[in-house]
Amino acid sequence: MLTLTLACAAYDRTRPLIDGRVAIEGVVLQATTLHPEAAFARAKAAEFDLTELSLSGYLRSLEAGNPPYVALPVFPSRAFRHGGIYVHAGKGIRSPSDLRGRIIGTPDYKTTANVWIRAFLAHDHGVQPHEIQWVEAPMEAGEPGPAAATAVPGVSILAPPDQDLAGMLARGEIDAVIGAKVPSSFGAGQDAVVRLFPDHQRVEQAYYRRTGFFPIMHLLGLRRELHERHPWLAQAVCHGFEAARRMALQDIRDVCQLAATLPWVTAEYQRTVDLMGEDYWPYGLDANQEVLQAFALYHFQQGLSGRLHAPRDWLAPTDFSSNRITTRSA
Repeated sequence: MLTLTLACAAYDRTRPLIDGRVAIEGVVLQATTLHPEAAFARAKAAEFDLTELSLSGYLRSLEAGNPPYVALPVFPSRAFRHGGIYVHAGKGIRSPSDLRGRIIGTPDYKTTANVWIRAFLAHDHGVQPHEIQWVEAPMEAGEPGPAAATAVPGVSILAPPDQDLAGMLARGEIDAVIGAKVPSSFGAGQDAVVRLFPDHQRVEQAYYRRTGFFPIMHLLGLRRELHERHPWLAQAVCHGFEAARRMALQDIRDVCQLAATLPWVTAEYQRTVDLMGEDYWPYGLDANQEVLQAFALYHFQQGLSGRLHAPRDWLAPTDFSSNRITTRSA
């Protein structure tokens, strides 16, 4: 038996592995639950054998060649991001095209969420990254900021010191903020900041109907030296994460005991299935080929990759066709 360390968030789809209800064949798993940003930071030193990784960050790591982790087609985080655009209510921004020529802030230009947001702004609304003045700064006062502005050819990005985006947006010093985080200046009792898409769920559902994309945010990394030393390991890990994912879906369908602290979670699950099908959160390359190819293209188009990285070139070969699941007895 191999003893492996794992760093990931405690999602419903990873929790069965963390609490031991699901096992990885041939592996004793020692799991550490971390916020994804903490996992990404510690992955830079390859601290864990298995770790949650940013999709954008992994593609950037390919530029240096031979990254410490091999990517597995396990996707613990996915999210639609049309709700991640916040605008100052007094700036006359009513549609995506109104963002052209504006000042937009983000904590980190390079994140996966931002790649997806810039992609739909460009491809669906004709607003290109170079038509915007970008500002990188921490979202909230007291958070660490960038050491220097991200450098992207043909795109202007500033990193003003001692500023926070939530405050700048509330004061109207910038016109909008994009990203996965919600600025504190948005919310109940505050009217200076609004979402560009107030009914973003409807917009995201229309996006899915048009593209078929459920955007991937994160993937799973396996330490490269372990992958090379144990060729069977990638497949075993994928089977374990697939078993955990299926268990999470079983829990959501259980009407006897609700899996989340939401009164209508089973009804929301059914609405999701009606739109996206039973297997709406698939793992494996075959089921995600188009969405991964699209992201790799967007990453390249936005100047974050020096070349187009085809998914088959950087994902470890694995087979998700088997229904074999290994679980531990209670």
